[in-house]
Amino acid sequence: MNKFAKLLFLGVIILFTFIACSDGPSGNENENPIPPAFAEVLDIEFTIPDSIELINYTSEQVNYNGLMVTGYSLDQFVDMDSVNAYIDEDEFDGRKLFAIEIVSSDEDGNWTPRDNGYYDLSWEDFITGYLLPDEKGRTYFADENIPSGHKVKWAYYLRLYRKINVVLDANIIIFETGAFTPHEITYTKDEETYTVNAIKLENFISDYVTQNPQNFQYLFTAADGWVNDDSNNIFSWDTIQNGYWLPEQNKAVFLDTNFDTIFKSVKIVEKIDLVEIQR
Repeated sequence: MNKFAKLLFLGVIILFTFIACSDGPSGNENENPIPPAFAEVLDIEFTIPDSIELINYTSEQVNYNGLMVTGYSLDQFVDMDSVNAYIDEDEFDGRKLFAIEIVSSDEDGNWTPRDNGYYDLSWEDFITGYLLPDEKGRTYFADENIPSGHKVKWAYYLRLYRKINVVLDANIIIFETGAFTPHEITYTKDEETYTVNAIKLENFISDYVTQNPQNFQYLFTAADGWVNDDSNNIFSWDTIQNGYWLPEQNKAVFLDTNFDTIFKSVKIVEKIDLVEIQR
């Protein structure tokens, strides 16, 4: 085989290798999907108590860099009754429905982990943290899986944003509902007509979650554990594309192309699980 033939043969192998690698089972074309955006308008805000007010809260000894220091569990500073009153529910702990941004405040102004690209914390992660008043008033998380950017010095505000978890293969992606701009729709239910602000449900199944949404069904879980016996809260991709999240009513509705209701709504949605369709 002459030199030219060898080079041609090598080029063909490289070309076919590239094609095989770029056409894998996922069939994804977008290699850099955009992650969910932040909500800019907060739902609820709490102020972390100062040194005088902390006397009314429970402290414990926390191992911080090998030293035992006084710490206050962060969950004490987010009042459940206030959150439940905000969402008009009292049968469960509504705090799990929110992502939490920790904001510092000192002579240099406010700072937030968002400034360094860190996403807001889920309630499950947030409650593992402590306030360490003697360590520059910082928040502290021993769990190494929680980015160090959430260890905020002079923590002052806790800002809550309504969110919905989208789950695929045990990976949880947080979507803050306030990151989307609602638009007005009019739909019918039981011969009654409603005009509301709405967000298309397909916004929560972005390319960042999957680029093959038609390969899944979607299981909706309500925060109070309610299940629709008619559909078991599992919906097809076609149904999702005609569905809407109503932020002011705190529920998802499922409509046909004429904007008539076709399934019972799911209130206070906590998460959406993607369930792969078995072929």
